[in-house]
Amino acid sequence: VNASRPPGDWQTYDIIFEAPKWDAEGNLLKKAHITVFHNGVVTHHYQDYLGPSGHRKVANYNTVRETGPLKLQNHNNPTRFRNIWIRELDLNANE
Repeated sequence: VNASRPPGDWQTYDIIFEAPKWDAEGNLLKKAHITVFHNGVVTHHYQDYLGPSGHRKVANYNTVRETGPLKLQNHNNPTRFRNIWIRELDLNANE
């Protein structure tokens, strides 16, 4: 399924990010996971997220962070971002 709308139409992304868990010594207890909806269609479901990535770099967990920056990338295309909402979810509410 091609979830993309025609060029020039607004695209939507809903992203659920579950942060990694660390112990007191900074050892990784649980990897981060990500679920992505593109225009309402699930494109990635609970995939391992290996950490920050960059050009010609393999992502890895090299820093313990409780929170971090959100970076949006446009690859030098005519891209505009709007209606960006960030909210913390309590994913352990039912445990």
